[in-house]
Amino acid sequence: MRTPLLVGFCLLALLISPRFVQAQLNLPEPSPPATVKQRIGFTDLTIAYSRPAARGRVIFGGLVPYGELWRTGASDATILTLTDPVTLAGKPLPAGSYSLFTIPGRMEWTVVLNSHVGGHGLDGYDPKNDVMRFVVKADSSQRFYESFTIEVGDIVRNQANLYLLWANTSVRFPLVSNADDRITAEILNRINVKKEDKPGLYYQAALYYFDQEKDTKQALAWASRAVALNPAFNYLHLQAKLLARAGDYKQAINAARLSAEAARKEKFNDYVTLNNRLIAEWEKKL
Repeated sequence: MRTPLLVGFCLLALLISPRFVQAQLNLPEPSPPATVKQRIGFTDLTIAYSRPAARGRVIFGGLVPYGELWRTGASDATILTLTDPVTLAGKPLPAGSYSLFTIPGRMEWTVVLNSHVGGHGLDGYDPKNDVMRFVVKADSSQRFYESFTIEVGDIVRNQANLYLLWANTSVRFPLVSNADDRITAEILNRINVKKEDKPGLYYQAALYYFDQEKDTKQALAWASRAVALNPAFNYLHLQAKLLARAGDYKQAINAARLSAEAARKEKFNDYVTLNNRLIAEWEKKL
């Protein structure tokens, strides 16, 4: 009769034998890895994470307890990598790679970025290595997310929102790249240092300041210089809008009329219509 010890040794030998190992099935990972890549302004953002599924379970307040540090995914820690400095949730963040952790709550989440990026799950996490923490609101998602999902959305010029989505929960926080600093520095260097006296440069600089709602007085000076060098209909149109923003509606109407006339000669009827619409609007404010 075989002893229990002998039977145990036989089972162990079977489990580690090459024949048994070769017989194992190759199955999909329960929490498959995913990578999100997005350029925001001039900054390349990469997020590497794993995507666990709900599979009928209660997620937040159940599988993921409230008030406890969560790896924000599965398997290895979620890693966020940035090629340039950014502002995250209103706080400056240098370029580099960071592990992303969260502390979910019913109404609010704490988001944690940590400099240790080699851990599996929470392994190696030390609050001493926290780079930043901030609190964001937890909302209901517009649909049910079976798999944990990280998205980059609402991308407008140099900013976007990062979304953490799972089950019926949505958490969002903003990211702003340093594109504005770089563009502003180039504008000032080319105009003030290199002294490039080109109408196209003045127009682009004024348009950028107009769109970003930066220093209307400076933008108007650049637009006016562009018009002085080349009274093109689009240059005049921008000058008119900047004059209106500065509160000088009389001069804005004059510039818009000149823009409409120049556009009509070049058969840009859309600009004619747009200028006439603005003139009618500004005349009411005189």
